[in-house]
Amino acid sequence: MKKILILSLLLVAALAAEVIVDTAYFDIELGYTVELPDDFDTSRTYPLIVALHGFGDRMSSYVGTARSFYPAGAIGLYPETPFPFEREDGEMGWAWYMWGTPEFHKATVEQSTRWVLSCIELVKQNYPVDPRKVFLYGFSQGGMMTYEVGIQYPEIFRGLLPAGGWLEVQIDSLNPLDSAALNLPVRTLHGVYDDIVNFEDGEAAITTLVEYGVPAEMMRYPCKHQITMEMVEDARDFVYCQLNEEEPLPLPALLWPDSELEPGEHAELLRQILCVDEPAADIEAGLLELYREEESTELREQIIYLLGARRCIGSETLLDQILADESEPQRLRQAACSALIKLGTETAWQAIKGVKKLVVIKEVVPGTQADSLGLEPGDVVLSYNHKKIKVYLDLRKAIASVKPKKKDVVMLILREGRRIRIGLKPGRIGIYLEEVIR
Repeated sequence: MKKILILSLLLVAALAAEVIVDTAYFDIELGYTVELPDDFDTSRTYPLIVALHGFGDRMSSYVGTARSFYPAGAIGLYPETPFPFEREDGEMGWAWYMWGTPEFHKATVEQSTRWVLSCIELVKQNYPVDPRKVFLYGFSQGGMMTYEVGIQYPEIFRGLLPAGGWLEVQIDSLNPLDSAALNLPVRTLHGVYDDIVNFEDGEAAITTLVEYGVPAEMMRYPCKHQITMEMVEDARDFVYCQLNEEEPLPLPALLWPDSELEPGEHAELLRQILCVDEPAADIEAGLLELYREEESTELREQIIYLLGARRCIGSETLLDQILADESEPQRLRQAACSALIKLGTETAWQAIKGVKKLVVIKEVVPGTQADSLGLEPGDVVLSYNHKKIKVYLDLRKAIASVKPKKKDVVMLILREGRRIRIGLKPGRIGIYLEEVIR
């Protein structure tokens, strides 16, 4: 077993967080990555978040997904695909299936399906996974595989989160759905302006599933073929709501782990509002009234968050006012911007046009080159390898575009008004990013 990015492994029940890269033999030897939560405790069980990367990407790009989707503590599993290939930039990429005849294509999809199932079983055998709390997420080609694996083996999963994907699973009278699929929640995340996998293809997938009785829903965003912070938040809310009945943690403790707000009446109320099955109008009225009565900036921020998470369309005027008022605390304007994105109306999206954002380091992973080079939370990433970073997806693209033989790259950051050049090695930096409005 090979380990990377590992802090000291303590020989006691509580372990430091670690990322483990391992291999298993499956026709050929294939890799998979396991991410353990902070303060990992072998005496308890954890939810499992399985994340499937997109075409040409790699498993290491998805490390951190489990922490993002369930901050209270989950195990992450990131399988590599069975089909490596050389990308145009000379780097290795991986695919979940290969093109060719319909028979060959189907055979490669089936092979990848078996590999994903095999990885899940391996992790269940070796780590304390709660088998009732397994979630499957995937982007692009990984989104297609999320449908493929989840719809055919619904008894394994608590919920599916396809992003920017499409449905290839054949469902008809000759290929009926497993009855367990009728109780399998699906939330798909898709950019309306997706130029790789058309938004209409994502809609068609949800339409088909709903017609056959699957509890599926679609979330739309004003973006192209990418994962945005609002998508991550909606994925996190989905996981939280599915586990809410068994783990009714106060909302700040789960969605805002660093919150200074003490769990109390307001926190409990917000927790209930996020997941209860009540008329939207009642929830919206309650949140708007609570916002107007509250003075705490932190609680107001959480209310704004829920106005977006619950798609409270009637809150659009208030959110627009908060965003436009530069005298409002930056954190409230940031929350209002994200909430308007989630509302999904044309007028809400018009309100956020022209809003300038910065890509900021949210967290530095201990033991990585970011840590050793002294990068800090709050640093603004301006450029990487002479490519401007305007949205956080730009950094991933810039990292992937580095030529294979290049030994060093320069990243330009802004810290307390000073521009600083950071020399680093190509590849993973060890930072978690967020986009904030100026």
